Amino acid sequence: MGTFNGEIFAYKVFYNGLVNRYGYQFETLREYRVKGQIQWGNHGNGFHMCSYPEDCFRYFDRYDDIVLTRVRGFGDLYSVDDEYFGYYDMFVCEGMEILKVYSREEVIDMMLKLEGDRLERFLITNGLSIAEIEMFKDLYKDNEEILNCISYYQEDKKDTFVKRRGKING
Repeated sequence: MGTFNGEIFAYKVFYNGLVNRYGYQFETLREYRVKGQIQWGNHGNGFHMCSYPEDCFRYFDRYDDIVLTRVRGFGDLYSVDDEYFGYYDMFVCEGMEILKVYSREEVIDMMLKLEGDRLERFLITNGLSIAEIEMFKDLYKDNEEILNCISYYQEDKKDTFVKRRGKING
């Protein structure tokens, strides 16, 4: 973690129409800057973004109408890691430019290429449609961890991780 001056390319989520959590409207290919010292957090100052696209979704309700964007952060930057929850390479930046808005299909294609913790972080924080759930279940039909994650977080089957009790030998 630390502050530096430079440029990074990362991901950021907005509500549809490129509106942030605080109601501000943004446009693609336009530079934005904040005044004052940058600071991480809900009451911080600056443009927050993540190096990994799946990490952006944790900042919105899983069923919000949101879009994923590719952004350029510039000027003073501060990097943050959340080792407790396994989120790394997050940034708050003095300046930001939205370079690309991804379609839902492009996001799902990106996420289908993920494995392990990265895929689980996406499945935990993003609401999938029934068709998307079935696609992930079919693709990962031999991966019990991913299927359990889908069952618990996407299908709301809260007994998925409940420890079973009973007699072992009948």
